[in-house]
Amino acid sequence: MKLEELRRKCKRFFWCESVSDCQELFDIYANFFFEAVINHNYDKVNTQAEADARMILQMMMTKVLHLKKVIDGVEFISQKGKQLNNITDPTIVASLIRNIYETAGMFNLIYRESKNKDEQEIKYLLWVHAGLSYRNRFNGVITKQENQEKMEREVLKMETIKETIENNSLYKKLDEKNQGKIKTMLKKKDYLIRFESDKVLFLSYRELVNTMDIKNLNLDQIYTYFSLYSHPSNVSVFQFAGMFGKGESAYKDIVNFNLQLAFTMLSIFIADYIKLFPDVLKTYEKMGLVEQIVINFHNSQARGHDYDINESWKATG
Repeated sequence: MKLEELRRKCKRFFWCESVSDCQELFDIYANFFFEAVINHNYDKVNTQAEADARMILQMMMTKVLHLKKVIDGVEFISQKGKQLNNITDPTIVASLIRNIYETAGMFNLIYRESKNKDEQEIKYLLWVHAGLSYRNRFNGVITKQENQEKMEREVLKMETIKETIENNSLYKKLDEKNQGKIKTMLKKKDYLIRFESDKVLFLSYRELVNTMDIKNLNLDQIYTYFSLYSHPSNVSVFQFAGMFGKGESAYKDIVNFNLQLAFTMLSIFIADYIKLFPDVLKTYEKMGLVEQIVINFHNSQARGHDYDINESWKATG
């Protein structure tokens, strides 16, 4: 492929100015996810944490496919023949992309931001404990015996998690104040922490932009932005009203902007996943050159070339 043709094909997916471009780019992501699942499903994993990481890849694939379906839009004809023309609701799109952001941020926090195995173990176990704790709230509505027994096993597992954290070498090195912070996270059913030397720092989903090291895009408030659209706040109501005014098509621009952020998060996730499982790079590099360049572009545009998946981008000159 000649250089100018390569640049032209890549550029279309760099900016995705139409819904059809976005649909095609989603196919590129979905194809990679599917091939990675097929080719590496039986690769050896050393821990349950790694096994869960593999499952997150499959979850990301279904998120991509559902989001692709959503941007097809909806239309409706009433029984009396009145018609709603095809629209795509940006609030629904924002909700799905917020979930992709949370998933990519969680994966990065546990599997890439962790500086050693002890850090990773604590954050991973807090994550597991948080999920089990929230599910344990349903204890009062369980009716089947097998479900009750499962709940009891999970309560025991939560106790084992606490003991494992307390026996973690890093945890033992922390002073009482910082050990207390980890105990607080167990009580809060939360896992969003990072370690800085011998200190435990609390995080929020909004701050995962920083842990992912997104420094080339101004996304500090992006989680708040998604939440304003996703939650039934008054802001989301009047914003919705402005999107679909008579003769207006503002929703199309908003959807397109949101999708650019989705591509960024998906590419960051892929880069972090390959960093965790280097053998998956073989599958990535079996893709076409355009596909490799485009996926990496949305990652390196946000974080810089230090995070490149490979050096395919150099082919563009």
